[in-house]
Amino acid sequence: MKLPSWITVRYLRTPKSKAHLTECPTCGREMVLVERSSMTGDDMRTYRCTHCKTEHIRDFGTAAWKLISG
Repeated sequence: MKLPSWITVRYLRTPKSKAHLTECPTCGREMVLVERSSMTGDDMRTYRCTHCKTEHIRDFGTAAWKLISG
């Protein structure tokens, strides 16, 4: 959208950078991979944050073996 000439832009907001997959959503620090499971057909990984002592489960979608096997 083009602004009228009498409006001056003094500040442009920048979007927040995307969080890394191993970044703790609570404190923002790096997490350690504890368990990786794809027996159900979904690629689920459990990460543990050593700083805030919490575990987070990440779902990476359908596992590759399930996509290949049909």
